[in-house]
Parts: sequence; structure tokens; C-alpha cells
Amino acid sequence: MLILVQKLNRSWLVDILGILIVIFVACSSGYLFNNLTVTAFFSHVHWATYVPFGMISVLSSSLSILSTRLTSRLNKLGNVIGTGNTLLSGTIDFILGNRGAILTYPVSFLINAAAVGGWKHYGKQRVNRLFDFKKLFVLLIIGTIGLSFGLNYLAFQTLSPLFWLSSTVFALSLIPNIMNIFKIEDQWLFWIVYNIIQLAKALTQGNFANVGKYVYYIANSSVAYPVWRAKRKYHEQKH
Repeated sequence: MLILVQKLNRSWLVDILGILIVIFVACSSGYLFNNLTVTAFFSHVHWATYVPFGMISVLSSSLSILSTRLTSRLNKLGNVIGTGNTLLSGTIDFILGNRGAILTYPVSFLINAAAVGGWKHYGKQRVNRLFDFKKLFVLLIIGTIGLSFGLNYLAFQTLSPLFWLSSTVFALSLIPNIMNIFKIEDQWLFWIVYNIIQLAKALTQGNFANVGKYVYYIANSSVAYPVWRAKRKYHEQKH
């Protein structure tokens, strides 16, 4: 079973499948061909008709898939691509109505950038367990919840349903992203929960490029976790 999972994790065909899912969902829903006027901010702006917002969203989703797949293979380029794409995905999220994005995505950008350095420190082969960072985990839970809800309240200034959803999603993203800095295998279990909630958020916002992406992510996280765990055990046995 592990051999099959490892093959799926390494396969570039699976990468292409993820991108095709995003394109298919966006195309079949009509989202792919939307321009910027479909958003509330630019609905009456003339030049917005020339901005292919749907295609830009699909590009961002595709880069996100590539970043995640490379990360699941323990390829450091995944963090590099993910760091750059944070700026694009944050802009899209803000335009779609998440006012907290202007405060939360810069934090995500800094954390993703820190992962580039973290992976360099631990090397290519090493994978860690959450158990090795017990004190960090307690501080992580408390800190991320406080930071997420605090930043989003500054942005929304109201306890709207979108505020609660955005705050919860951001807190859940911070936890595995910080774990990724330390190459902790358990991040993939948190990503499963996060991706389920992000799927609900994408449906709420009508961002159909992301609907296909998060369905795919749930499956990918389920594959990445046993691969990272096996890599960690193998490394421990050798040392």
C-alpha cells in the first residue's frame, strides 16, 4: 500500500490531473471566462472588463497545486513557488470580499518565506514529529487563534459570518504553515481539516477554480502524510 502511495506522490501525471480538475470545474461553471466586473469592487469599472479574472484565479490555483505537490515530495522549490503565489492568491481573496486578506496574507507570506530557510536548516532528508515540538505546539495554538481573530476583526470591524469563516480558516492555515517551517509530518493532518473548510469557503465565495483545487488537496494531503511519516522513520533507522 505504501509503495502505491509513494508512486502517487511522485507522479507528475497526478500533478497534471490536479490542474486539469481546476480548469474543468472553472470552465464547466463558466468561472474561467469571467472578467473582473463579476466582483463587487469592480462591477462598474470599464477597464475591468479586459481583466481575465477567472483565468488569473485558475493560474493561482494551478501554482498552488504545483507548490503543494512539490512540498509533499520534500522538494524545497514547493516553498519558493508557494511564497510567491501567496501574493497573488491574497489579492484574489481580497477582491472576492475577504477584507481581512490585506492583513492576513502578508503574515502568510512571511511564514512561507521562513519555510524556505527552515528546510535549508533541516536538510533534504530529515522529517520531524509534532511530539518533538510539544511546547511549540501549545504556543502555536494559542498564538494563531489570537492573531487570526485579532487581525480579521481589525479588517472586518464586525462579527459577520465571513469574519468567523475567514478567521477560522486563517488560524487553521497558520498552524500547518508554521509546522512546515520545521518540516513536521503532522502538518498534513491539519491540512486535511483546513482544505475541507476552504472548500466550503470557495463554494460560499463562488470561486469555482478553488472548488476543484481543494477537493484535490484533501486527497493529496491524505497521500503526503504516510509518505512523510515513512521518510521520517527511515531516516531515524539510519541514524
